[in-house]
Amino acid sequence: MRPRIHACLAAVLLGACATADVAINRSFDFSRVKRVAVIGFKDYSGRGGSGDLVSAAFEQSLIAAGYEVVERGQVSKVLAEQKISGRPDPKATKALGQSLGVDALLIGQITDLADTKTRTVIVENYDDRSEPVYVRRSRRVQQADGTTVDVDERAVDGYRTVRRMRREPRTDLIDGRLGVSARLVYVPTAAVLWSGSQTTAATTLQDGAHGAADDIMKAVKSTWPSVLAAKK
Repeated sequence: MRPRIHACLAAVLLGACATADVAINRSFDFSRVKRVAVIGFKDYSGRGGSGDLVSAAFEQSLIAAGYEVVERGQVSKVLAEQKISGRPDPKATKALGQSLGVDALLIGQITDLADTKTRTVIVENYDDRSEPVYVRRSRRVQQADGTTVDVDERAVDGYRTVRRMRREPRTDLIDGRLGVSARLVYVPTAAVLWSGSQTTAATTLQDGAHGAADDIMKAVKSTWPSVLAAKK
């Protein structure tokens, strides 16, 4: 196994540059792996359904990479028949893989999950207005009888800028967070072919699941069946 590498990816689903942390067994011949099964991710504590969302996201990413993926219902059935719960040990991995007729198993877990939140803060807004400056002036006026009198009047002497401050509430949306780790295990030997992890920010759990799965899979793109087939 080589040391971990970091890959800055053009994330298709999130449209941004994301970094997944991966390690790949470069000595393995990945052309041996064409059919895989996803061992369902367990729900994060207190978040029912989160495991299914992440499992579905990895299934879609694996299919896009060119793998043949076993239907999840069939995987769950075999797991129940063999009374396997949690992460299968090497012996169980071989038995499970043989029963499903797959070359490898994708096994993982949700490592972190935080919901999207809203935060209300008070912001100060300023308005600048131009206001006239008045002065009192005396003006001599001639009356009808020919006499004159001094008349006081209010006149504009110029303009000044006045700044007024308004306090208003503003609601900010804070993205949720999803952390995922996953590894691909070769059935015949129970060897780990690659291992990856990613933490992504997203507005919804579904977006986070697709973003994390896509980031990890693209970080191991050199091992995809579609990529290996194109090189032949």
